[in-house]
Amino acid sequence: MQVRWEHLTPPDFKKLAREEGVCILPIGSLERHGDHMPFGTDGIVCHEVCVRAAEKAPCVVFPTYWFGQVHEASCFAGTINFPTDFLCKQLELLLDQIAANGFKKILIVSGHGGNTDFLKYFAMSQDDREVDYTLYITFAYGGERFRKLDHWETKLGGHADEQEASMIMAAAPGTVKMEYQTQPEPVVAKHDLAHLGTNIYTGLWWYDNYPENVTETPSAATPEKGEAAIAAAAEDLSDTIRIVKADTVLPQMQQEFYARVRAKREVDN
Repeated sequence: MQVRWEHLTPPDFKKLAREEGVCILPIGSLERHGDHMPFGTDGIVCHEVCVRAAEKAPCVVFPTYWFGQVHEASCFAGTINFPTDFLCKQLELLLDQIAANGFKKILIVSGHGGNTDFLKYFAMSQDDREVDYTLYITFAYGGERFRKLDHWETKLGGHADEQEASMIMAAAPGTVKMEYQTQPEPVVAKHDLAHLGTNIYTGLWWYDNYPENVTETPSAATPEKGEAAIAAAAEDLSDTIRIVKADTVLPQMQQEFYARVRAKREVDN
């Protein structure tokens, strides 16, 4: 079944939008994943997971959206890092365009850890405007099947490690060049800012721990491990899609919220 927006013909696109009503927006980033992995790792793998999930729970998958929050990697070549106001506005405008094509529900699926807090804030900021669609946000690798995978041989660090390298090997064969991985393994967190304690936050916390954007033991990666991980993530996401499709509570709550905002404005004026 064809689910990719850019591959669909107009009749098939309209039918899928009308019958299913959901569009998935996979979001990644363009950033360094050590020297051994491609800049587009997060978006490439996330899009693969989204397409496989949508084939199980039909909906339309938008092309990979590359422009996530990646301020912490702006010191590396290959990073595309937009100012915060532009980042939010661009995503907002894109969602409006997706909705204008007939979708009442949009599910953002993030494959980049650096998007987590950004997307949560973005979702709350959208309460300031009235739209004719409902926004849902999820993270590609947080499901139960994925979390229960036990075939990893090394400790996972979450970036350019055994797990992530395996997944990009499976999603985009030939793009990983492990001979470029020269960091001593395992790559452990440096904690140079440990003297600040645990109750102080800094925007350089990730750079402090992993200044080369590599964690743990990438050399343990294999395409077979990656294929199993992508399959598990896709099963988890297909369950999420079904939940979003069936949901009637959030759309109703959103309309109630809008009505109360309008009523407040009338009182204030």
